[in-house]
Amino acid sequence: MRLPYYNPGRRSLTFSLFLLLALTLLVLTGLGVFRLYFGFEWTAGSDDSGQLFTLDVRGGRSFNLFEVESFGRTFWSSLFILFLLCALMPLFRLTGAAIIALLSAGALVFSHVRLASNTSYIPIEFELLMVAILFGTYVLLGYMGEVRDRKRVQRLLSQYVPAELARQYQRDPEAVSRSGVQREISVLFCDVVGFTAKSEALTPQQLAEWLNLYFTYVSRIVVRYRGTIDKYMGDSVMAVWGAPSPSQTHAYDALCAGMAIQAEVDSLNKRYQDRNLPTVAMGIGISTGPAMVGPLGSEYRMDYTVVGDSVNVAQRLEAQTRKYRVPIIVSDKSVAELPDMVFRELDTVTVTGRSQPVTMYEPLGSREALDEQASQRVDMHERAMAASRAGDWDTAVSLFSRLREEWGPSSMYDLYLRGIEQARKA
Repeated sequence: MRLPYYNPGRRSLTFSLFLLLALTLLVLTGLGVFRLYFGFEWTAGSDDSGQLFTLDVRGGRSFNLFEVESFGRTFWSSLFILFLLCALMPLFRLTGAAIIALLSAGALVFSHVRLASNTSYIPIEFELLMVAILFGTYVLLGYMGEVRDRKRVQRLLSQYVPAELARQYQRDPEAVSRSGVQREISVLFCDVVGFTAKSEALTPQQLAEWLNLYFTYVSRIVVRYRGTIDKYMGDSVMAVWGAPSPSQTHAYDALCAGMAIQAEVDSLNKRYQDRNLPTVAMGIGISTGPAMVGPLGSEYRMDYTVVGDSVNVAQRLEAQTRKYRVPIIVSDKSVAELPDMVFRELDTVTVTGRSQPVTMYEPLGSREALDEQASQRVDMHERAMAASRAGDWDTAVSLFSRLREEWGPSSMYDLYLRGIEQARKA
């Protein structure tokens, strides 16, 4: 969207009044214009002093308002031209204003040549200087207004599309693809656990306040880790890394954002408690993969978003956090992008809308920060999962039972133990 240099549809009254005030001040000041007169004479050889030339500089006011009997046609016509210039310039953009300024300067010269009497009260150079100053003032105010309007539009636009895309739209609207591009991205879905029950206990005003705090909290962390808020859907937040700007660390940034959301949730709940609002618990799903990035919609409304299998997987993984009682679930493709992070394998499932199964993982942190006890538990869990896949039920039950008591969550390991019991009966 290309902004005009100046928008005639909403003429700035301040702009016009400022120009008129500037003209008034300039005219009143100019009525006592101080002029310098220079006289030069070559005197070399005219006497024995050896002086080569003489320079005579005289100064004085060229016009005194209180001593003039009649201003004359030149004065009034010049004043009319300058006031007309002030009234017309704000109505046009830069090119039109420049033409009007040139025409005004030409009219001033014409009035001095054709209408001037033997005495010219206001020097022509001062009137032309006033035209230049007024035009310069117009350019400065127009530039300031344009910058202000661009920032206002960018702030408004960035609430509906990513901030990077809003800036790109303003720089060059034609450079933004309208068909979308395929790109490797990471998607994060964040959803409130038990939202329906919480919303039923709140008035509409309290619910709006509760959601605004939640959205602000999640969005601030997403932006901190260089992510883009794609959309809000009820109580869900969809965030994207790798779009609209490409990123080589999209999987890592998405995971860091998800872990930060869970790690800092106590600060959000403290604010809820201070306002007598229910606290929040969140489930997060993260997936990595190719997706189409760009505008999507119809001639009536367009939305900049991402679509693809990775979006569907992230949303389905977020729903699985309730079943496995873990705060964050990450897809196998995201895990493949993060060799320096440690994950606990949860299960391999076929999510709705996808034929290929997805192996789900819970992130535990960086490999360097993991202590010896946690490393031993991760190793025990991997051995238990391998035994379960191999059909070694006794070993799997023994390890899962031990992990249930020492690590947890107990409900997740109960799920594994029930699955083994059903497999034995089959």
